[in-house]
Amino acid sequence: MNMIAPIRSADATDSVFGRLQTLIARRPASPDAARAEARQMISLAMADTWQADSLWGAADAFHAHFDFMMQTIEINGADDPNLRTLRVKCRFYLEQVEALCHSMSH
Repeated sequence: MNMIAPIRSADATDSVFGRLQTLIARRPASPDAARAEARQMISLAMADTWQADSLWGAADAFHAHFDFMMQTIEINGADDPNLRTLRVKCRFYLEQVEALCHSMSH
C-alpha cells in the first residue's frame, strides 16, 4: 500500500491546520477516507519541511565552498590549481539551490 499521497493534488493555499479542522468538521464517511486525507496532510507538511531543509543545506554548502575559494585566492592567488575543483563545487551547489527554488515555486 502506498503510504504517500500525491502532493500536487493538495491545494497549497490551504494551511495544513486548516485542512485538519475541515477534515474533523466534515466527518468523512469512512475511517479509510479519513486516513487517506490525513496522509495527504502529513505528506504536504513533510514536503514543505524537506524542501526547506534541502534548500538551506545546499545554500550552506555553497557558502562554505565559496568562502573557502575566496580564502584560497587570497592566500595562494588566482592561479591555484585547486580553484577549478572549488569552482565546480560552487556551481553544483548553486544549481541545487536554483533547482530547489524552482521546484518550490510550482
